[in-house]
This record gives sequence, C-alpha cells and structure tokens, in this order.
Amino acid sequence: MLFTKNASLALLRCGACHGAGYRGFRRCSSCHGMTVARIARGVLLYWGEPLTRYHVTVRHVRRWKKMFELTGSVVFGVGFLALYLYVLSSRPILNNVFTLHYWMTSADSARMLFWFSVVSFSFFVYRLIADQKPQTLVEHAGYEGAKEKTPEESSATLGSWQEVRRMPHRKRLDIADTFTPETRAVLERAYILAYQSGHGEVTPFHVFSALLSAQKIGMVFIRLGIHPDNVQARLKQAFQSSALESREPGLSADVQQIMFHAYESAYHAKQEYVHITELLLATVQQSDAIQELLYDLDIDKNKLTNVVAWLRIRERLHTQFRRLQRAAAHRSKYGLDRAMTAVATPYLNNFSQDLTMAAKYGYMPPCVARDKEIEEIFRIIEGGRHSVLLVGEHGVGKMSIIEGITQKMIADDTPQRLRDKRLVQLSTSALLAGATMSGAQERLMSMMREVGKAGNIILFIKNIHDLMTIENTNGQEGLDVSETLSEFLGPGKFLTLATTTLDAYNKHILNSELGTVFSRVDINEMDENQAIQVLESKVGSIEYKHNVFFSYAALEQSVKLAGRFLQDQRLPESAISIMTEAASYTRNHKGEQQLVAADDVATIIHEKTGIPVTTISEDESSKLLRLEEEMHKRVIGQHQAVLLVANALRRARAEIRSQKKPIANFLFLGPTGVGKTELAKTIADVYFGGEDRMIRVDMSEYQDKSGIYRLIGQPGQQGSGILTEAVRQHPFSLVLFDEMEKADPDVLNLFLQVFDDGRLTDSVGRLIDFTNTIIIATSNAGTQYVADQLGKGVELEEIRQSLIRGELKKYYRPEFLNRFDGIVLFRALDREEIKQVAGLMLKRVEKDLEKRGVFLRVDAAALESLADVGFDPEFGARPMRRAIQDTVENNLAELVLGGKLKRRDTVVIGEGGKIKVEGAK
Repeated sequence: MLFTKNASLALLRCGACHGAGYRGFRRCSSCHGMTVARIARGVLLYWGEPLTRYHVTVRHVRRWKKMFELTGSVVFGVGFLALYLYVLSSRPILNNVFTLHYWMTSADSARMLFWFSVVSFSFFVYRLIADQKPQTLVEHAGYEGAKEKTPEESSATLGSWQEVRRMPHRKRLDIADTFTPETRAVLERAYILAYQSGHGEVTPFHVFSALLSAQKIGMVFIRLGIHPDNVQARLKQAFQSSALESREPGLSADVQQIMFHAYESAYHAKQEYVHITELLLATVQQSDAIQELLYDLDIDKNKLTNVVAWLRIRERLHTQFRRLQRAAAHRSKYGLDRAMTAVATPYLNNFSQDLTMAAKYGYMPPCVARDKEIEEIFRIIEGGRHSVLLVGEHGVGKMSIIEGITQKMIADDTPQRLRDKRLVQLSTSALLAGATMSGAQERLMSMMREVGKAGNIILFIKNIHDLMTIENTNGQEGLDVSETLSEFLGPGKFLTLATTTLDAYNKHILNSELGTVFSRVDINEMDENQAIQVLESKVGSIEYKHNVFFSYAALEQSVKLAGRFLQDQRLPESAISIMTEAASYTRNHKGEQQLVAADDVATIIHEKTGIPVTTISEDESSKLLRLEEEMHKRVIGQHQAVLLVANALRRARAEIRSQKKPIANFLFLGPTGVGKTELAKTIADVYFGGEDRMIRVDMSEYQDKSGIYRLIGQPGQQGSGILTEAVRQHPFSLVLFDEMEKADPDVLNLFLQVFDDGRLTDSVGRLIDFTNTIIIATSNAGTQYVADQLGKGVELEEIRQSLIRGELKKYYRPEFLNRFDGIVLFRALDREEIKQVAGLMLKRVEKDLEKRGVFLRVDAAALESLADVGFDPEFGARPMRRAIQDTVENNLAELVLGGKLKRRDTVVIGEGGKIKVEGAK
C-alpha cells in the first residue's frame, strides 16, 4: 500500500522569533516561548521546548552534569566507606563499632569518613528521586469523555498570539513534555546534524537521519531485513544536494507539522507518551522524498505501519501489567463492588471463572485490531439491550474480543453499565460434570438466580450452542436449555455476552427464543494487516520458547500463505499455527538464535499442502524453462498442447496470474488414444509431484441432474461430495474431467463459477478453493468432423476454429466454452509417432524388469514390427498398448512364472516381438 502524505494542520507560528521561542537569550515577547501552537479538542497544544544552539547545548551540559553528579556521589561514597573500613581494620576497636557506646561517646576522627560516605550516598538517592519527575501524559478522555467531544471542539484556527495568551492555563498543554526523553533527543540530534551540515533549516531528512541512529528504529529496519547503515548511505545524497547557509538553523514548517502529527498519532493510538515510533511515522508521511527512498528499499506503508505496531505492542505488553495493577487496585478481590452492595456468588463460583480477576493480575493477552467490534458491542449495551451474541467462525478471534472488553473494564474505559462489574465465564464442562440432564438444568437455574441477585455480574457463555446440543448417553432426550436461558435472560436482570459459530447460530439459535433475546454482532475474519498485528502480539512468547527471532517478512508470509492456502482455518488462528511450526522448524534445522525467514514459512506451507511457494531455486528455474522437454519425454507430438500448458505452469510458478481463478482451465479435444489423458498425467507428475495428485472425474457417470449432489454432496451431509471433498483435502492438484460432453447440461453449469472464480460451495455451505488447481476437461466431441476435415486437407488450426464456432455448440453452451483459457485440438498420431509411443511403453516394461535385476534391450526391428501391428490412425496409441501386451508382456509373464529369468539376465526383444534371454556373463 502506498504512503499518504499528512494532512496539513492549522499551526500558528510566531513570526517574531521564527518559531525559535527566543530572540537572542531572551524569551520571545510575542509567543512567550510557545513557538508554534494549535487548538485541538478545545485544548491549546503548543511546543514549548526551544531548539536553538544555545538551548541544545545547555540541555546537553545539564545531562552531563547530572551524570557527573550521580557518578561522583557513588565514587565518593564508595571511596569514603572503603577508607573508613581500612582505618578500622588497622585499629583494635573494630569490635566496638557495632555498639551504641562507640557512636555516642568515642571521639574517633575516623567516623567522619563514614559520615562523608553517608552524605554521598544520600545525595545519590536524592538526585535519583529528584530526576524522576512525573512526565506529562498525552490526552486521554476515556470512553465517556471521548463520546462527549463534539466536532466543533476537535479543531479550530488560531488568529493571533494575543488569542493564545488569553487561553486559561488549564486549557494549555506543552506537547514537548509528552515526548519521551529518547524522542526529544532525536529532535536535538536532528538540529545538531543540520547545524554541522551548514543547513539553514531542520528538515524531515535531518529528523529521519537522527531516527536511524536510535536503537528502536534500527530494530524496525532490521526486522524489515534492511540494515540502518544502508538507509543512511542513501540519505547522504540528499544532504549533499542541500544548499549551505551560515545562519543558525530553524525548524522548517514540515518538521513542525511532524511534531504535532506525532502527538496526534499517539493520541489516536491511546499512547501515554509520544514515542519515537510516532515520530518515525509522522516523518515518513510528511516527506515524499523519504517515501520514495523507502519504496526503493521495498518498504511500503503497510510494512512500516505494521512493524511500528509491533514495537507498540511490545511496549504495551511491558506496561500492561503495571497499568492494570494500578487500575485494579480499586477493585475488590472478593467479587464485591466499590459500594459494597453486591451479593456474593458462592454457587456460581464453583462452575465459572472470573475473567476480571485474571485481567486484574495481568494474565490476559492484549486484544489487537478489534476496536471496531468492541465499540459496536458497547453501543448495543448503551442502547439498552442486555444480551450480545458474537457470531463468527472458529479462529476469527471471538475470545480475544471478550478479553479486550475485560481489560477495558479493569481500566474503567467502558460505558457506565459495565463499570464496577465482574465478567464471569460459565464453564460448560463443570456444569455437566457428574450430573444428569435434569440435574444440569437445575444447576443452571440456580446459577442464573444467583447472578440476578448479585447485581454486579456480567455472564459470559463461550460457545453457547454447546448447551443446546448435548445428547444423553442413555438414549433419552438430550439437553436443550434455550427455554431456560430465555426465561432468565429475557427480562434483562443482568448483562450477558456469548459466542457461537455461524452454522450453529443458523441451526440452533436463529429460530429459537434465544434468537430474539440476543443482539447479534458478526465477527468477520481479519484482513491481512490486522492478522499481522495479532501475530506481532503473540510472537514474543514463541521467540522465547524456541529461542529464535522472526523477521517481519516471516510474519507477513505466515498471514498471506495461511489465508491463501489453509482454507479450512480462519485468520488469525491459521497464521499463528504456521508461525509456531516455522519457529520449531528453524530451531531444528538451523539451530537456536537464528532468524526465521519468509522461506522457512513457505517450506511449512509446502510440506502441508505440496504447493510450491518457496523462492524459485536455480534448479527449479532451469526445469521450468525446459518444461516442454520434460513433458515430451512422456507425450509424443501435440506440440501446441504442450506449449500452452507449459506457459500456464510457468506463469503460475512466477505468480504472474490472477489469484482468483484456477491456475489454468483447458479443454482437450481430439480422437481417442492421442494423448489427452497422458498429458494430464504428465502435468500432475511434473508440476504437482506425482500422478496421485490428479483428481479424476468420469463425467459419463453424471448424465442426469442428480449428479450435482454427487459432486458437491447431499444437502446437510458434510464430506459427501466426491469433487468438493477431494479438492478440499488436496487443494494443490490437477482436476481431470474425462469425457465432458457426456455430462448433463445442469452439471456443466456447476463449473461456470469454478472456471471463472475458482470457488465452489459444497452441500454444507463451505467454500471450496480451486485457485491452486489446473482443470482439464477432455472431450471426443466433433471427432468425426475433425476426421472428415483432415481428410479434405484442412489445416488443424482452421479445424479448431470451426469447431469452436459451430460443431462444439451442439454439446456445450457458448458461455461454458468461453470460460476455458485454451481449447486444444489434438491431432491423430502418425506411424513414426506411434513407434515413439512404443518406445515409451517399453521403457516402463524395462523399469519393471529392473526391479527384478533383469535388463531389457529392444532392437530397432522390434519397434518397426510393433508399429506395423499397433498403428491404427482411428484409435491412436491404444492398439499399441494391446500389441505390447500380446507380444511382449504375456511372454515375459511366462518367463517369470517359469523361473527362466535370473538376476543380471538380459531380455532381448527382436523382430516380430520375439523374445530371447541372454544369461549373465
């Protein structure tokens, strides 16, 4: 995705001091040191830290002074203490040191050394405490506060500095105080770089160069597979092209925009401070030249944003426990609300888990990229509804959303109805353990009564359909608690959250009483960027467990390949499993402390599906370029067909094709025995890895409409479709539809969406992916017409065109024919080609004999004789197959059964198919 430039903010810049805040050594009388300002959300935001040579030097000296003071106090303290101990060790009063009498009455001058050390250490502690002044936080209105902000308060244009000075101090915020020390140090380095380079302004290039020297930003580019030094080398060219000026540099308008955009980025990301990552994003989005530089390094907006999100997530994980503990300090450990009015729930506690307690102690992972869904749930609850049902497939992250809500409850960042509440998850297994059906129902009713009386419980039921589909092992009627749940949830005495799958919702809830009680929220599968950020939140524990490191490319590849090839699973769960396997693979094959690369992930996908997705090796590249040669080792003649197929395979492997269609759709026409099926087998062997990767469907078995259900499955019966189940289990395959013209027209219509979109829905609603298949349909339609035209001497290509325009329309509808990427007419084999076919068939006989340790030699006269017997222009190679069976294989079988063939013997096939055995020498 391409970068977009920052929208220009309405900034008021001081013209008197040109945004420096000072004129000489005095604070500017116009802006009072605020340099540049804007109004946002009814608050005056300004930059109050001057960036001039004098102030940068002063701050630099102060930092050195603090470091010197701290170091000096430690050195002096340790020195005085060591000297005191040395003096004591040389005197006989050492035992008296630990007595009160020594410290109260003794006039020993050595004690002064001890007190000097105490003063030194006290000064060290004082300086540490004094330097820990709390930093100003980025604005954070919370859930209710964010709702109260009106569009009119969001931004306004300042007219003059007089208007600024009239703003009350409580409505002012110096955004420089919200920047972390590391971020402010980057801006100072950018100023120093501009000054040392003789440039008149601090530009985004200076800021970007300063950012690259920071450790965190260096890690960003290393994760992207690029060393920061390589980026710095490209920046030097930009510096060399800048004009030299003798004046002290000032902040350019672009850099001022960068500072305020960095603050806004932190605000919208709900960061406590403006970190160095926000400054990086703002800098890149402010400069077209920097964006072009990153494009040259194959870094786009998505990559940079996702890696920055990775660092944010790491920072969030580091601070989450401390922050939640601080917020949770006001919550009861015993399930009571702050007003102490809630009723305890001892019975419920036996069959549930308190999620708020788990969040209180930091045991929950962060919820990533689900703010929109959480906001929708909050709106429903604020609207007065009492029960919300999350509907989505397995693996899309329904439980993560519940965990995110729990964490917001701990931080009181929720609607008022959710505050000071406990989120309790009902345990279905505990509910049913050791109980009869009626006993389980009684337990559920008792818990519901207790929840209603408690007054501070939000009930969560994971996979609520499990309570409605439990069968009794005694053959009696199973448990269906929909009426019981409706009875308690309907009146709205307490809030309820639940999850279920789309299939279970349609089957068990939609038309039941529960369907009217719950408000439905659809949880869709994540897009790639969201899934990547989820992986970034999980990768730390996986890296620690396997002692490896992930590149960003590996995470991106995990998401892309899982979404593309693992159709039975949903993102992000499918990508997490691939990422975990890739970590294990890297540790086992490369060792510990190694980098997991994109090709390692591709290897895992290849092993799971057989699909070649790794980087094309030199050997594979050579093989792809010689595909025709490889195919002609098995297919004689038919050069047009072989070339068409080889080109399609090369496009597929190079990924220069539509990803929303099958690799290729071909219709092979021609008489029997000319190599149509053999070419399909060759493709399966050469490209897909073996003839067993070919799914063959004989269309003569589907001559009525009922054949549709044989292909996609009987309604409601999962896994009953011959075609859909085969492709679902083997998505990387060649699909051969043999004798296509014999199928019913309604069956043929089924393939229109397959050829066009690469998708087919089976009988239970699953979407079967055909985008990694090659589809070949063979047909004998128009065979007699072809033979007649060839007899008249018409060219093969002209015959093919005539077939498409006329003859084939007797069998296929025009829109069906138009879906094929290529319609190939196989011509009849001549005598010379039949002789070559005989050679290929005898090669297979030779391989069978080699397994027995017997060699085979075929004379040229034998091939001529076989060609005389097996050549039939009407039936192609099939008569040759029978000729070899009759003249060669039958005789060989007699020799084997008669024990006349021994290891190292040579079987010689001579003229007329006569067989002679030459003993081993």
